[in-house]
Amino acid sequence: MRGLALSALLALTVACYQYESRTLPSPSSPEPQPNPGASLRAGFGRADITAPPGVGMFCYGPEGEEARGYRQRLYARALVLEDAAGERLGIVVADLCVISPLLHRLVAERVVNATGIGADRLLLAATHTHSAPSHFFAAKLYNQYGSEVSGYDAVLVDFLVTGIAASILEAAEALSPARVAWGSDVVWGQTRNRSYEAFVLNDPLPDLPAAAQGLDLNERQEAVDPRWTMLRVDLLDPETGAYAPAGAFSIYAIHGTAIPAANDLLDPDVHGFIQRGLERHIDRLNHLSIGFHPRAVHLVANGTAGDVSPDWPQDTRCGADVLRTTRRAAGPRAPPSPEGWCEPDGDSTAACLAAAKAYVEDAGSELAARAIALFDDLGTRLRDDVRVARAFATIPLKGDDTPPELCDEPKLGTAAMGGAPDGYTRYYGWRFLGLLPLGYEQGNSAIKEGKKRCQGEKRYALYPMHELVSGPHGYPEQTQLMVARVGNQLLGTVPAEITTTAGDRMKKAMQREARRLGVAADSFAIVSLTNGYLQYITTAEEYSAQRYEGGATIFGPGSAAAFERLLIGLVQTLADDSSSETSKALVDSIVAHPGKHKTIFPSATSGPPPADITRAIQGQACREGTLVVSWIDAYPGRLVPADGPVLRIDREVEPGTWQPTVWDDDPRLEVRAIRAKGKRGYLWEARWIPDRASGNHRVVLLARKDLPEVTGQVFQACR
Repeated sequence: MRGLALSALLALTVACYQYESRTLPSPSSPEPQPNPGASLRAGFGRADITAPPGVGMFCYGPEGEEARGYRQRLYARALVLEDAAGERLGIVVADLCVISPLLHRLVAERVVNATGIGADRLLLAATHTHSAPSHFFAAKLYNQYGSEVSGYDAVLVDFLVTGIAASILEAAEALSPARVAWGSDVVWGQTRNRSYEAFVLNDPLPDLPAAAQGLDLNERQEAVDPRWTMLRVDLLDPETGAYAPAGAFSIYAIHGTAIPAANDLLDPDVHGFIQRGLERHIDRLNHLSIGFHPRAVHLVANGTAGDVSPDWPQDTRCGADVLRTTRRAAGPRAPPSPEGWCEPDGDSTAACLAAAKAYVEDAGSELAARAIALFDDLGTRLRDDVRVARAFATIPLKGDDTPPELCDEPKLGTAAMGGAPDGYTRYYGWRFLGLLPLGYEQGNSAIKEGKKRCQGEKRYALYPMHELVSGPHGYPEQTQLMVARVGNQLLGTVPAEITTTAGDRMKKAMQREARRLGVAADSFAIVSLTNGYLQYITTAEEYSAQRYEGGATIFGPGSAAAFERLLIGLVQTLADDSSSETSKALVDSIVAHPGKHKTIFPSATSGPPPADITRAIQGQACREGTLVVSWIDAYPGRLVPADGPVLRIDREVEPGTWQPTVWDDDPRLEVRAIRAKGKRGYLWEARWIPDRASGNHRVVLLARKDLPEVTGQVFQACR
């Protein structure tokens, strides 16, 4: 009855929901302008995309919390490359869970005139952190059910588009003579295959690198692609006339789920440490002091991580809400007590989150060290005679032109409702009348026995009301693919989470076709979660197991074969020198159906104007080794983190001389919005766990528009 009640509730929700359609722009790049005698040029850019508190966080589904603040900021990092023929490629990796074609097309429209980078030359990828905003999708279902805060918000979309576009504009403006080098390494022991039971069904198994002798790995840790692919970029310093290290672009397969679903802070997860670790190393190589954020830029995109989790310890999983009987007065005539969702115990959740953050710091620091070692090793292989090329296509997912391997109607499986081992949802293991399984689990009752349909073994979620809940435009109806070549490296981009074996087969297919056609490439990689989002792509063998990944492969068991063939076609297009730029860049129309705009992003006019607020520190105390600072400031929406740094902590290096120690972009500093204080303003709180700090410190609220700088009292570092 619970499952039927849920179906009825969702059906009622959909019946009341209004659809809105929007034809997205189709900005193609202009013809490239050759630069006779010029070598490769490159430029980096970065933009803060940390939203204010109040947005829902995507990727954990119904367990995705409303963001109350942030821990480490979210950024869009950009790299623009231009070769001697004038061919350009814009690569952006944003600290988001996924990308939508709505974001991709609007960003391309915003930058194409100034940079020459249209939709066909823009590779927009996500790190896949599960602690980043929702509400920006082209398909209604993802906006409606992606987190506990539902809806599509056009204001948030514009906020993200503005930030991502700014990173590209900065990178294009900074174009300078460059030398680059590709390289790779294998990194074992930091990841594991969370769906090993499905992985072993593959025939053949992927040809993965062998683990080095002496490594103590279990079978799940060996069932992943450990390759780390990196492009190092050095830029010419006009003042010295020498090339200096400037940044890098990496691809590594790891889910952004080291931070569990119980988290209520925006957070780049383990990728934040990987990015910042190499960036600060490069700044040290260039003898730059550490500031609010590094000068160097490290883009970290996700590879074939669909079934690959961080190797998190069990104490970092906090558990989902559970149904329990509500306590109420009882009696012989009293009706049965209703059931309600109960959150896990607060103390256990706090302990779990603390363990997760400690794990993220340890794992992220180790991965950053591996990135640093690879970056330094590439310093002897740099060259400037690198060519850039790309082939792009818009793929219909509905109608007569849909790839034949894909099912006509996308369907979500019951296994997807229960969530993955990284974070099971509150529906995991639900049973009809408490006895009969509904399929909200991994395999078992999630598998449909008997007559096979296009969707094969999948038991549909919320059947028989699946179509009613999804609606006529609930799922994506178009998607985008790209194959890009930078030097000897061929990149296949796919708008989905791709399992280890599915990705391995795609890479090998690209490799075979490139060699057959004589494409100058000897290294191949898949960049997932790029230019759109179709949930998962598993192999047909993995799909038959109907674990979480198979349940979330919405276009059926032929999905991997379809995208393998489509990537081969793009390799052929790339290799055809007689093809025009138009044929290599099919930027066809995309129609988005995000749903009606809902105000989620905090209003820029909420609360009193900043000029009417007396900004002041309210409290400052040490609690169990943590400095807790509270202060009165502007309301969220007026105090947008992306507009600049909010606070800093200084250390007294000698009497009367203060030196910045940490800004509000540090993993040991958390910022939360607490509650409104009426006309006085809004109460905020920061928590700082010092790392081997000693001596006198002070908190400084940094000046912002119409808000003065405020310095707190001197305190001894908490221990």
